[in-house]
Amino acid sequence: MHGSALGTIAWTFCIEIEIGVCYKGSRVVWEFGGTPEEGETVEPSFAQESGWVADALIAARLEQRAMLHLLLKKRILQPEEYLETLAELVSDDYQFSVRRFVAESEAALRNGRWHIGGDAATEHLGNRLGLERGDRVLDIGCGIGGPARQLAETFGCTVVGIDHRIERIVEAVLRTSALGLTRSVSFQVGEAGHLPFESHSFDAVVSQATLHWLPDKDGCIREVYRVLKPSGRFGFECEAATEKALWTGGFPELESGLFRILAWQQLLGASGFTDIEIEEMWEESRAFYPTGPEREQIDRGERVNVRIVCRKL
Repeated sequence: MHGSALGTIAWTFCIEIEIGVCYKGSRVVWEFGGTPEEGETVEPSFAQESGWVADALIAARLEQRAMLHLLLKKRILQPEEYLETLAELVSDDYQFSVRRFVAESEAALRNGRWHIGGDAATEHLGNRLGLERGDRVLDIGCGIGGPARQLAETFGCTVVGIDHRIERIVEAVLRTSALGLTRSVSFQVGEAGHLPFESHSFDAVVSQATLHWLPDKDGCIREVYRVLKPSGRFGFECEAATEKALWTGGFPELESGLFRILAWQQLLGASGFTDIEIEEMWEESRAFYPTGPEREQIDRGERVNVRIVCRKL
């Protein structure tokens, strides 16, 4: 951590982490040895405060790994337990990229850095679904809630976001509270294949940059159909393989894990959805992937982000 600003915070798991600030409510007391004056209370900017929180979270992760190694060395943990716990710590890069998430403005979160097409794609999806005031909308894979908040602000609907990572839900709740949107936007931890909602409880379901990652796509689609009201609308955007993509012997998924566009259409139809419309987002896909293997697949016409809207019978 920063050597000129050493303080000590005791964490609930009894590990002490050296960082530069101490939190007292929503205010901060600097500990820079008198610069500003010793004990002076100042109001930090959001970027400063979120940067400190990010430093603390990352330091906590590193301290946890060090503690695991010590417990293994002292033979308090067995090798199998050590590897299992370590795998849990590094299974998701959220903690290591948390600084970028929390330090950026709300506008930056919606501008296309975290999902293809950004805020323009989110608004277009809402328009395609005909969202309006009074609609209750479910956002699957909401992350830290940027699109959910945008839909509520733009269309006047009520949005419930769900994500399987508690860290993302915590950040989503904090941001939503800071923006004064808790009356219209809420969040829950949950799995897309086991939605914790009653049947026929949503007017529309949306998802962006999520469904292509799900191992149980069939289960998710069945759950979406269940929670939608009669004639409810479903709209999502995800990456998909085109018919030009190389076959690897599997159906309907390719080696990349991406569904073929036709497979999505077949799955939705078999699940009872009708009026299925598919839009290929080539321009947005190229903008999101300026280089790399994904861009090469896009340029060969094998991979593209798609926007799919349909309706429950």
